[in-house]
Amino acid sequence: MQFLRSRFGVLAGVGLVVLVAAVVAFVALTRKPAVVPNPSPSASSAPTATSSPTAGPSPVAVCPMNGTDLADPALATRTPILVQIENNPIARPPSGLNLADLVIEAPVEGDTTRFGAVFMCNATIGTPVGPVRSARYFNVDYWQQMHDVTFHFGGGFKVLARFDRVGMPYLNGLTTGWSFFARSGRWPAPHNVFFDVDAGRHELEAGALTKLAQRAGRVRAPFVFADHPQLPAGRPVATIGLQTSSFWRFGWEWDASAQSWLRTDAEAPNFDAIGGHRITAHTVIVQVVKQDILANELDPGGYPRRYQHLVGSGTGVLFSGGRAHDVRWSRATADEVTTWTYADTGDPVILPAGRVWWEIIPVGSAISEK
Repeated sequence: MQFLRSRFGVLAGVGLVVLVAAVVAFVALTRKPAVVPNPSPSASSAPTATSSPTAGPSPVAVCPMNGTDLADPALATRTPILVQIENNPIARPPSGLNLADLVIEAPVEGDTTRFGAVFMCNATIGTPVGPVRSARYFNVDYWQQMHDVTFHFGGGFKVLARFDRVGMPYLNGLTTGWSFFARSGRWPAPHNVFFDVDAGRHELEAGALTKLAQRAGRVRAPFVFADHPQLPAGRPVATIGLQTSSFWRFGWEWDASAQSWLRTDAEAPNFDAIGGHRITAHTVIVQVVKQDILANELDPGGYPRRYQHLVGSGTGVLFSGGRAHDVRWSRATADEVTTWTYADTGDPVILPAGRVWWEIIPVGSAISEK
């Protein structure tokens, strides 16, 4: 009709008007209905009635925890499960860290560290993980950013009181009789508690713990990911060393053939008890934070607890592809996700897809590169 109006609209005469009316009637009777596409903000124009729709690529679901592609889109919206796994030398090797989508490591009393292993995007885990230990203040910050549910075994009175005060969803296996916690293995208590991720998942999604999943909120990605992001040149690094006290040293070694970082503790290789392989990460990101030593809060061994300030701003280092990049982090309020930028340019940090190991260390810790 646009064509007809441009051609005949300037002509006068009764005969021509009659002719136009006849053509309009004919078109109305013979024209097929137009295909109306779904609105697309990137579309420059809608297809015409004579266009042949072309099927585009199907959207790819990605794991919010590490940016990897998912065959099942439903896995991208489920509630993350965070399991508090210990890193005591007498309870090594841990089980299941290589099955986690994301691992967060932070100091606890005595300057040792503890792992927050996040399980979300594997359809099943298939074996218990652990050893599971008690929760800490930083679990609140993890939940506020990612909207996970924390599964742990014990926790200080003031720590658990803070969980309740802010409405954080968690399950303390020490005070419940859930069968997905079980004692096993060769270590004595308290180093012998393991957690069945699949059984816990069932209770979150279709069992007695669905209210915990609802309280967790809609999952949020803690980082920005892309398949092949353009990282700055950085500096080459073969070995990462992190030291949080005079006696606590851990780090990573770059394996160029596997394009992975390999975990070390006290300069010794670390292994995952499930499969017996080295503990690996695709990306290691270090966040340097202010830490308070709570002299009035002692653990059962008499060591003061730690409190990391994960709201604020500070520095860090990104290790990716065998190279290091100085970064800055910022989180203005507790309800926000931490943002990361490159220290020299201010550009946003975009991580490559793959398991991330998020190292949280206090100001004054040593970071070495070789």
